[in-house]
Amino acid sequence: MKRNIIYIVVMALLAVSLLSCGGRRGNSAVRSVYYWSTTLSIDSVKQQFMRRHNVSRMYLRYFDVVDGDDGMPVPNATLRFLTPVPKDVEVVPVVYIVNSCMAAADTSLAPKIYRRVRQMNETNGIGGVKEIQIDCDWTMRTRSVYFSFLRQLRSMAGADGIKLSATIRLHQLSQPAPPVDRGVLMMYNTGDFTDLACRKPILDMNDAAPYMPRLAGYGLPLAAAYPLYSWRILFRRGHYAGIMHADDDLPVLTGDSIVERRVEMADILKAKDAVSRKRADANSEIILFDMSNQNITRFKSEDYEKIYLR
Repeated sequence: MKRNIIYIVVMALLAVSLLSCGGRRGNSAVRSVYYWSTTLSIDSVKQQFMRRHNVSRMYLRYFDVVDGDDGMPVPNATLRFLTPVPKDVEVVPVVYIVNSCMAAADTSLAPKIYRRVRQMNETNGIGGVKEIQIDCDWTMRTRSVYFSFLRQLRSMAGADGIKLSATIRLHQLSQPAPPVDRGVLMMYNTGDFTDLACRKPILDMNDAAPYMPRLAGYGLPLAAAYPLYSWRILFRRGHYAGIMHADDDLPVLTGDSIVERRVEMADILKAKDAVSRKRADANSEIILFDMSNQNITRFKSEDYEKIYLR
């Protein structure tokens, strides 16, 4: 009897340990989310999602970097903190850089971005930042400038004990890995959403499959990000006219069509399985893009568990 009681206590303690270890739950990945908005508002819906699914890391978009009127890069769409970040959730600040900002070398850009991120951390009480992430759809033409920028930023962050990561789009897998500490593989935006005939532009493994063979040998530690979002796209006479974020975003004329493009759970699980077959360690951390109320209420709780479980 005494031996049985000891066994039960040990197993209970082990279960608690697994639940509290780095956002893992049993045989699951580290559970993370992207938060991609101009306002941070963690309401009860988001709080419940994060608690229920043991989300331990939030990749928080701080601001964009775009071309200014004078052609110089400037910050845009800076995040406003309406609520604090939930306790015990690690924040990874993310900066999105428009690719055209990498057309010419600018050695002042990395210090400006690093200083701005640190100021936002201090102003909004974000402590213990261990990593900063850069998101840029760089190409062969901008690769040299972008990589030099990353080396400079990594050196500055590293001096403060902060790692640097970068997003990796599927088409970038054919290029040398950027000079960062790790990457996040973006398993979305696989098709052309401006083409009316493309029914699954967000995630279609038929489109992603040609890139997957390069995943196994890619020269960076990787996490994987999977989409939850949908698009409402306006087409006029069969041609792309814009994305409808709200009903009054764009004028809708007689004969126009608004189509919805959404990712389905089967698509996400198929993509996750494809990544695991080529690079199982990439699914040791799974990030959902992104944590809006509309996205996180689309599927059932057990569906999200299927994504997070390895």
